[in-house]
Amino acid sequence: MTLVRLGVSVSSWQEAIAAAGELLVDAGHVKTDYVQAMIRVVEELGPYIVLIDGFALAHARPSDGVLENSISLAVLDEAVDFGGGKMVSCVFALAAKDHDSHIETLGRLAGLLSDEQTRNSLLNGGNSAHIEGLLEGVLGE
Repeated sequence: MTLVRLGVSVSSWQEAIAAAGELLVDAGHVKTDYVQAMIRVVEELGPYIVLIDGFALAHARPSDGVLENSISLAVLDEAVDFGGGKMVSCVFALAAKDHDSHIETLGRLAGLLSDEQTRNSLLNGGNSAHIEGLLEGVLGE
């Protein structure tokens, strides 16, 4: 299941991760502590989750409160700095129950983001149904 929210207003990278994570919590796919774990990862390891300009993939260890494999996307109304000038407008939150699912989903998402037209569609919004269609299959389910 892919969850998308457009026009999300935040003032920090922490709020951006929380917004993407809340979609997973609201759907019953993760426990609230998983969202905090995603924020802690960036606090401890820095903004390595910024995959390419404009896109970040928040995640934590597969065992941190994940109830169901899932991915969400918060498209921000204005980019926020994730550190070191790394500006992000699209924040994915990945929840994987095990290491293999985590790696497989990362690979499929990287493939999706390698397409410039897809990146532009995600960055420029559109509608949730269109974006969910683009993201369909990232989980491989």
